[in-house]
Amino acid sequence: MAFKPNYRFERAERARLKQARKDEKLKRQHERSSARRDGRLSTDQLKQIIDDHRTWLDSGGERGTKADLSHAEIEGALWRADLREADLSFAVLRGVDLDHVQLQRANLRHADMTGASLWQADLRDADLRSASLRGAKLDHADLSGANLHGADCTGGSFWGARLNATDAKDALGLTAAQLEHALIDDSAQSPN
Repeated sequence: MAFKPNYRFERAERARLKQARKDEKLKRQHERSSARRDGRLSTDQLKQIIDDHRTWLDSGGERGTKADLSHAEIEGALWRADLREADLSFAVLRGVDLDHVQLQRANLRHADMTGASLWQADLRDADLRSASLRGAKLDHADLSGANLHGADCTGGSFWGARLNATDAKDALGLTAAQLEHALIDDSAQSPN
C-alpha cells in the first residue's frame, strides 16, 4: 500500500499556523501600543520592537512587525539601529545617541530630537516635517531627499552632512553658516 498524503490536514495545519502567527503579531502590537500610552519604553520593549522590525525588513514584510514608535519616549542610545521605514512620528528622542542609525524613508514628523546625536545617520528620503532638530549633531549624516519642511534646525551642526539645498530651504533656523561645510547636492540657493 502506497503512502497517500493528507492534503486536507496539511492545508488545515498551514491555516492554523498562519492564524497563530497573526494572533501573536496582534498581541505584540497591543503590548507595544499600551506601552506607548505610558510614555517611556523599557530597554527590553525597545529591543523587541527593533528585532521585530529587522525581521519585517528582512522578510519584505512577510514576517515580523514594522516598528511603530510613534509618540514613544526613548532614552539612551540606538546606535547603529536599523529603523528604515519605521514610524517615529511625535517620538521624543531628546539627547538620544542615534549615531549610524539607518532611518531611510522613516516617518519622523513632529519628532523631538533636540540635542540628539545623528552622526553619520542615514536619513535619505526621511520625513522630518515639523521635527525639532534644535542643537542636534547631524555631522556627516545623509539627508538626501529628506523632507525638512518646517523642521527646526536652530543651532544644529551639519558639518559634512549631505543634503539638497532645495530640501533644506523650508527648514526653520537653518543658516548659511550651518551649511558652510555641508555637502550640498544641487546648485539651488542655500537658506540665509
